[in-house]
Amino acid sequence: MQNKIKNWIFVLAIICFNAFVSNAQSEISGKVTSANDEPIIGATIIIKGTNVGTTTDIDGSFNIAASEDQTLVFSYIGYSDQEVVIGTQTQLSIILEENTEVLDEVVVIGYGVTAKKDLVSSVSSIKGDQLKNQPVVRLDQSLQGRASGVEVTSQNGAPGAAATIRIRGTNSINGENNPLFVIDGFVSGSGFDLNNINANDVESIEILKDATALAIYGTRGAAGVIIITTKNGSGVKTGKPQISFNQYYSTQNVANPVEILGGEGYADYINESGQFVPGPEGYGFTDTSLPLAIEDPSSAANTDWLDLITQTGTAINTDLSIAGNSQNTNYYLSFNRFDQEGIIQGSGIERYQFRSNFDVNINKKLKTGIRLNVANYRRENSKTDYGFIIGGVLPVRTVYDEDGNYTGTNPITSGSQRNPIADIDLRVDHTLSNNITGNAYLSFEPLEGLLLKTNVGTQLDKTKNNDYLPGALPERILSGSGGYASIAYSDYQSLLNENTISYKIPLGPTHKLDILGGFSFQKNKTESFSANATGYPNDVVQFNNLSFGSDPETFSIGSGYSQRTFVSSFARINYSFNSKYLLTFAARRDGSSVFEDGNKYAFFPSVGFAWNIHEESFLSGNNAINRLKFRGSIGQVGQQGVGVYNSIAKFNNTNTYFNETLVNGVLIGSLPSKDLSWETTEQIDLGLELGLFQDRIIMELDWYQKTTKDLLLSKPLPNTAGGTQLQNIGSIQNRGLEFSLRSFNLAKGDFKWESQLTLSGNRNVVLELGGDEFINLRQPTNQGGNGVRLIPGYGVPVFVGATYLGTYKTTAEIDEDGTKGKSFLGSPRYVDVDGNGVINSEDFVVIGSPEPTFYGGFRNTFSYKGLSLDVFLQGVYGNDIYNGRNQTHLFGRGDQNIFPAVLDRWIQGVNETSDIGRAGTSTSLFNPNSTLGIEDGSHLRLKALTLGYDFPMIGRGASSVFQSLQVYVTGNNLFLLTNFTLGDPEVSNYGSSLEQGVATGQYPYARSFTMGVNAKF
Repeated sequence: MQNKIKNWIFVLAIICFNAFVSNAQSEISGKVTSANDEPIIGATIIIKGTNVGTTTDIDGSFNIAASEDQTLVFSYIGYSDQEVVIGTQTQLSIILEENTEVLDEVVVIGYGVTAKKDLVSSVSSIKGDQLKNQPVVRLDQSLQGRASGVEVTSQNGAPGAAATIRIRGTNSINGENNPLFVIDGFVSGSGFDLNNINANDVESIEILKDATALAIYGTRGAAGVIIITTKNGSGVKTGKPQISFNQYYSTQNVANPVEILGGEGYADYINESGQFVPGPEGYGFTDTSLPLAIEDPSSAANTDWLDLITQTGTAINTDLSIAGNSQNTNYYLSFNRFDQEGIIQGSGIERYQFRSNFDVNINKKLKTGIRLNVANYRRENSKTDYGFIIGGVLPVRTVYDEDGNYTGTNPITSGSQRNPIADIDLRVDHTLSNNITGNAYLSFEPLEGLLLKTNVGTQLDKTKNNDYLPGALPERILSGSGGYASIAYSDYQSLLNENTISYKIPLGPTHKLDILGGFSFQKNKTESFSANATGYPNDVVQFNNLSFGSDPETFSIGSGYSQRTFVSSFARINYSFNSKYLLTFAARRDGSSVFEDGNKYAFFPSVGFAWNIHEESFLSGNNAINRLKFRGSIGQVGQQGVGVYNSIAKFNNTNTYFNETLVNGVLIGSLPSKDLSWETTEQIDLGLELGLFQDRIIMELDWYQKTTKDLLLSKPLPNTAGGTQLQNIGSIQNRGLEFSLRSFNLAKGDFKWESQLTLSGNRNVVLELGGDEFINLRQPTNQGGNGVRLIPGYGVPVFVGATYLGTYKTTAEIDEDGTKGKSFLGSPRYVDVDGNGVINSEDFVVIGSPEPTFYGGFRNTFSYKGLSLDVFLQGVYGNDIYNGRNQTHLFGRGDQNIFPAVLDRWIQGVNETSDIGRAGTSTSLFNPNSTLGIEDGSHLRLKALTLGYDFPMIGRGASSVFQSLQVYVTGNNLFLLTNFTLGDPEVSNYGSSLEQGVATGQYPYARSFTMGVNAKF
């Protein structure tokens, strides 16, 4: 602690010294005008490196006190900043030029860059500074709500947990719906682990969405492309290197804990349930003469398991980077350490990451560079399951028995059950990951505008999971099974070579023609191995020696190998006439090893156009509209949608008896599918871009339609053939609107206010399933099963189930439904669609959809002198969530927890109007998934709030130690508006597009508070 205090005293001393060395000041006056000699009212004049400043009056005039060695910075929204070194001047006349920064902004696209004003495609850009000061380990967790058309849903709140990213909806059923990641020119695939990227290294993120942007990636781009560009040293002043140090400390707690009934309430419910009988008339009766399961509910144990397993988590992040620039070389080196303890005890992640980026101009025509990223992390997986505890670890169960040993049984059923605290204390479960991603390029420009470039890269990813259940765990003591160990290992390798030639053909000032051609070769290989053993006599060696498992009958081993090769050629032509009319052709011919001869190659073309209407003469005198562009595109992209060896016959392992002896055998799983070909997505996009008042207001609106044909689906074969066969037989469609707005609302004196808004809505529908009426994605089952289906004419996917009508209030209702003896007063009542008196899957209808009506984000940034406040709201509206716990926890069984809502349940003679079922009725009923489980997933979240302070004296003069110094505090997930009852409504079940929106109680999300410092030297 003393050392930390000394360090802060030292920092403050340096700051004071910087303030002390300022020179004597004099009065500076002047006037600020535009290029047409109009006075600019409210322009800001700031002494560079300080918060000292003023604004111009109604005549554009100003006065400010400054010293000779200082620099004045003049700025106004819609105009370019201008810097003036004071020297001996006392009277200044400043002319500000109109700002074309947004129009001239460079946007990264496939295999190149382009000015935003020349962009024909639909591309969303996120700059790296929008991601800073956020306590997250994965880059995708920072993208939510920041780009239109991009829906980001975290799978759970565990440290390092992945998010599900969907760009313009779900494109495939069996294929890949995750976007393609391209990192500094290396095509990393859609399964790239973003734990390996440090957000502080990111310069920009471009999200490619329409056909002309995606066609250059062919079959890899059907689900969208995310291009991540990391920092280099080109922006650093020549000479002295720039050192950056960033560190923050964060505390985290469960944001929205799930509530379950305590011990006494649970005991009352179970007692009432045990006294329920059909009764002599068969309509249900509470027999108080029956014995109680728990004699004295008030003395029952009251263990809050969810509270016991959670904790205040912490996160410490340290970034150190050095960047430099000389005449022929620029570089960027960074090191990152991130260490997080999860909010569930025993979970967390520790990551080390190193990046090295170099660019070297060998001569005027030859340039080379490398990008190298090395990442290593150890993730401590959660040793216990939050949803498992919600489900059935009862409050009337204690952690320890009378002898101080862990309990290992359910006190109601007496069945063996895991002890969450014992799991946390004794179990071992972690994932080790090592990733190296690197590529090198060489470019040669023999003629001005003609560029030849080759790029060679590799990605090596090794992952191992170790899991050990000690024999000392209570349930394993009861079974006498000893310790259990398992390991799983994966080794992924990717090799890439891409060669391009581009030429900016000089055609004079009116015509511009850029052409690009290229060839790509990529080979991906994965090897995997897994094994497990049980019967360990002691817990010394754990998973380090599987031969210690003494039960040979339960020992298992598996391995796998897959290889996928891509060979592609691609081209793009950009044409511009007079900067008004823009035309882009892009195409790719892809070949993949996963298909048979005759279907290995496919061609995917696109064309796009744009009209810069603001360049027309009829808008030349318009002072309000400075930018107006209409654009459109149409084209095709592909999707493999098939595993590496799915075109050949598959066999499954099985055991059978031969001569009364159990022997190993094989059983046909699927027949060969020699005619398999590519899934094809046809996309149309129309867009409008508008800039008002020198881009003080910037708007973009896009409409799109995507139709994916020839979906690869498994088709059941006749019984004579057996098994299934993969065929191109399905189709789906997505339509949507995207809107983004950026506005500079106010710039008055030292106060500035800027806003950014994104809103997106997507509608998808299944068009064809190869003649099938529906496909079950999760087979409906009783007591907690989930009904998720694909149905032609409906979204991808939908929830199905029975329609819940409430409870039976009268015997007449039971007689009317013909369910006497099966249904009782107070028991759940459903719509019997076929009228046969039986509720089953034949009575299922569509009851909901996980797809939101719209989603988006709203960011406001306020600044006053050195203070800044960043407020970011994120929300979703109109989606349904299937709460799988309602089936069991509102109609409780003895081995299930109960939700507090059952306190308002149907009780004979007390509360006979309630629609929450009577205690005890569920044990004798088929409880289907139903509308009772459907909840509104709409929510509005304060995603992040950051308050920062930039010290004003930093960066002044040669004696300054710091170039900049900022301290900040950030709150994440500070409040949540929602009607969802099972914790957080952000649900992405197992990360699957086809099973999204099913909630059973995932690892909870955290509310975090962060303190940090950013310094540049």
